Amino acid sequence: MSYVIEAKGLSHCYPDGTSRQVYAVKNIDFSVEKGELVGIIGHTGSGKSTLISHFNGLLKPTSGQILVDGEDIWKDKETLRHSRFKVGLCFQYPEYQLFEETVFKDIAFGPKNMKLSDSEIKERVLRAAEYAGIKKELLDKSPFDLSGGEKRRAAIAGVMAMEPEVIIFDEPAAGLDPKGRKDLIKLIRDYRDRTGSAIIIVSHSMEDMASLADRIAVMNCGEIAMQGTVDEIYSQGEKLRSIGLNVPEITEIFASLRANGIDVPSNVYTIEQGSEILEKLMGGVHHDR
Repeated sequence: MSYVIEAKGLSHCYPDGTSRQVYAVKNIDFSVEKGELVGIIGHTGSGKSTLISHFNGLLKPTSGQILVDGEDIWKDKETLRHSRFKVGLCFQYPEYQLFEETVFKDIAFGPKNMKLSDSEIKERVLRAAEYAGIKKELLDKSPFDLSGGEKRRAAIAGVMAMEPEVIIFDEPAAGLDPKGRKDLIKLIRDYRDRTGSAIIIVSHSMEDMASLADRIAVMNCGEIAMQGTVDEIYSQGEKLRSIGLNVPEITEIFASLRANGIDVPSNVYTIEQGSEILEKLMGGVHHDR
């Protein structure tokens, strides 16, 4: 099977001022197929940020390899440069990285570095702005005149404009209100469906992950402790709690309902799923009366 991105035996350690070395990630095997949407979860300090910083060469492995399209990104300088266009990284609070005088120029920054023609750059900017839900009339404005939500969309569009094979989002919904979170989740899902790009998302939100991910990797102490589908991971509530994570609150509520003899499914992970099931249940009760 060919993977768009793959970590093989990846380790990264930092010296701690003594002869001892501290591993931030240790002996990780991880892979993503084309078009797959994979979530990475774990408590603070579990190694998530260190792991994703290797995927486009921000960090160099102490040992092991990062492969993009089957090629070691550290093979030579040219391979590393090209891999950074193939793997886009969208940091937490990406709106703080806006710096150009117009939104158009900000979105165009990546494609310009790819040395594309002006016409190709323009096409990519317009396409990325559409994907990110940015209105055309905003493109000539200063990014600093945008609302917070618009700034985030503009920053995300800047990564999308490079048309990478993989986009990595680090806590993409951080700081957003519930509607903003919902809109951003839809944006990411729609982008994947329209482009076929692979997506990797790091998030603390178990509910966001349940809404988005095809597969989840759980990190603990610099290693991947669990991998599997949402059902496979979220059904192991006790193991998740033992490493400092919790299943979504809605899942706990439905577990309580089941424990009290109410016939509801056990695999409910989002508010939307729960609302739908409860509406049907209440409708059924009302009808019986």
